[in-house]
Amino acid sequence: MIPAFSGDEWWDLWRRDPRATPFQSPAWMEAWWECLGGGERIDLEARGPDGRLVAALPMTVWHDAGMRRLVPVAAGQSDYSDALVDPAAGPDAVAGLWDALLATANRWDEALLPDLRADSPLLGPVPDGWRAVDEPGEVCPVMVLPPAPPLLAGLSKSKRRKVVHDRHRAAAVGEVSETIVGACGITQALDALFALHAARWAAAGEPGVLADPRVQAFHRAAAPALAAAGLLRLSVVRLDGRIVAVLLGFADGRRGYSYINGVDQSVPGQSFGTLAFAVAIEDALVGGAGEFHFLRGEEPYKYAWGAEARTTVRRRVVRVGSSLKFMPRMLLDGR
Repeated sequence: MIPAFSGDEWWDLWRRDPRATPFQSPAWMEAWWECLGGGERIDLEARGPDGRLVAALPMTVWHDAGMRRLVPVAAGQSDYSDALVDPAAGPDAVAGLWDALLATANRWDEALLPDLRADSPLLGPVPDGWRAVDEPGEVCPVMVLPPAPPLLAGLSKSKRRKVVHDRHRAAAVGEVSETIVGACGITQALDALFALHAARWAAAGEPGVLADPRVQAFHRAAAPALAAAGLLRLSVVRLDGRIVAVLLGFADGRRGYSYINGVDQSVPGQSFGTLAFAVAIEDALVGGAGEFHFLRGEEPYKYAWGAEARTTVRRRVVRVGSSLKFMPRMLLDGR
């Protein structure tokens, strides 16, 4: 389905919204829709007096056991879901978006807004006749970056020692390189990511979230579009020319993000994953980012980097008097 708003104005709004993340970009959402979407899509928008797009939220209707839920496009694969809102448009932009949302209420029973950050404009009061129920979403640890490079100078003594130690240990077994690959290296890096991730989960007797060919197709479609917009960061570690770690991440100038990784665990005593994260965080710092987002999950290594827990909000909106049915969280989890 063609979006209600054009790609050019969607990108323009994305760039005007300082809260926007790569998950709200056309590169991410349209690749998801092409590879994993389907059904009824409802693109919500608000425009200013001059017709300029000032708020946008692509949504889709998800049928679940007789319940019609309106959810953001790509919610399952997006660690942050939110609307794009031009801050210069003032409160009318958000009010217009709510008007657009509620104007479609005959097509859904409940609006589900998962993974909203605490400062989301969608967490304000809802219009009369509607009620919102908020609950904790996912824990997404965030590392506040030092004011300037180098990265090691801003780390704790123990973490600084570990990064240096892991680099020396890897160099002792072969020639090691750590790079952010360009557009010409995307295919090879994704091939390695899928293979390394599969090997790790096969050892645990599970397929892993990247096993689905549709999910792989989604990332193959999204990555070049993200790269063209300057948002993709594929950190690759090689040992004697062989890829031993890949970290799929993003950077938007304000923040760096780690999304998913694959690490060769066949070389004893090595921590290639540490090196992949180091190059990604260093890249974000050099690019002027103030934060590095490890995204959902409370794995200990995230806190070892100095990250602090931040919890998203899951908001559900229904008419006053309507009942809210229980919905297990895993139904929307894409990773």
